[in-house]
Amino acid sequence: MHPSIQDSFYQKIPAPIDIEDARIKMSCHDHALKDFELQLEMNSLQADMLKENGVVIPYHIDEYEDLEQKKLKLLLGKRFHQNASHAYWYYLQKEKGSK
Repeated sequence: MHPSIQDSFYQKIPAPIDIEDARIKMSCHDHALKDFELQLEMNSLQADMLKENGVVIPYHIDEYEDLEQKKLKLLLGKRFHQNASHAYWYYLQKEKGSK
C-alpha cells in the first residue's frame, strides 16, 4: 500500500490481477484526471462569465454558488482518481522491485 494513501481508500478500488491490469487501471484513472481537469477549467470559465470586473454580478450569485459546489465535487472526484492512479503506480513499483 502506498505510504501516503489511507488504508480505507483501498476498499474503494479493485485490486489488480497482474502487472498489465495495474497498468490499465492506472491509465484509466489518468484519463479520468485529464477529463476532470477539463471540467474544472470549463467550470472556472463559467464562473468568470458571471463576474464583472472580478466581482460576481448580484443576480448571478446563486448560479455562482452552484458552480462553487460543482467545483468542490469535481475536486473530490479528481482526488479520488489521482489517489487511485498513485495506488496502482505504487503497486507497479513494488512488483518491479520484487523481481
